[in-house]
Amino acid sequence: MTILVGYTHTAEGAAALRHGLAAAELAGTDMALFPLFALNGEAWPSPELASQLQHKARFVQPGANSPRAAEELIDLGNELDAQMIVIGVRSRSRVGKMLMGSDAQAVILGASVPVLSVKADENEH
Repeated sequence: MTILVGYTHTAEGAAALRHGLAAAELAGTDMALFPLFALNGEAWPSPELASQLQHKARFVQPGANSPRAAEELIDLGNELDAQMIVIGVRSRSRVGKMLMGSDAQAVILGASVPVLSVKADENEH
């Protein structure tokens, strides 16, 4: 089984990565890292991230026709028979939630496996 981490270049993404690594170590399983952002020609993984996580994680490439990151993460969790999905979350205003929806909420409610949602530490912002 795999711990699947939805990763972003944010403090919340760093928190998800940290907790995903800890969960994978505790469970004695591997970790897969999936980008929850448009790559727009960016290298995935970045050379810095690849060297930081050498031998600790495998990097999953997003599909070319990804409808939404949340849906793709849920589908990937099923495909990998993930033990858990780890995502970073942040607080948003009521208006922000209403206008933009929430990928985190879609993952939490739509996943068929447990979802660990974590916040960034205050010093990570």
